[in-house]
Amino acid sequence: MTGRAILVAVEDELSAAVMRRLVASVDRDFVIDRIINTRGNGLLRAGVPKFKSASHVLPHVVLTDLDRSPCPPDLLQKWGAINLPAQLLVRVAVREVEAWLLADRFGIADFLAVAAIKVPANPEGETDPKRTLINLARRSRKRRLAQELVPTPGSPNKIGPFYNARLTEFVSRQWNVMQARGNAPSLDRALARLSTFLPIGKK
Repeated sequence: MTGRAILVAVEDELSAAVMRRLVASVDRDFVIDRIINTRGNGLLRAGVPKFKSASHVLPHVVLTDLDRSPCPPDLLQKWGAINLPAQLLVRVAVREVEAWLLADRFGIADFLAVAAIKVPANPEGETDPKRTLINLARRSRKRRLAQELVPTPGSPNKIGPFYNARLTEFVSRQWNVMQARGNAPSLDRALARLSTFLPIGKK
């Protein structure tokens, strides 16, 4: 393996796809050694003490959603993710990683087959970006895609049966990260911090 190995920890499959793109987008030699998907932010939060210790052996990058916390500093305080080792980077998507996808307004509009004007100009201002994205999918001119992303009527699920799979494909193939960062300040900060994470030239 060439380059500097890092471990990525996330709370779901979609966030894992986003982190792969972010790592590939920065001008660094990072190589993702492995990805820990905790399948929920509860286990991700519980893992912070372990991440602090393990990052001294293998640098860690952690991504979580802000969800209902008032602001990233408040969430980090509650998680005990302050005064972190230099080898541990924790970033927070405001309010959910879906806001970062919506921030590429033309890209997501094309993917969902909806008018770009329907995509919010300030996705991080949305109370529930996931719901916003699903509501856009309801209007899709692609009936099959709508069925894959939108939960069936009466279902207890909040997302459709292929929600993560289809959006992971979008992130991997179509998502314009540089376009999105201009409409999502927390994404812009995440990219900036990832670009300067760990001193360049030191292993």
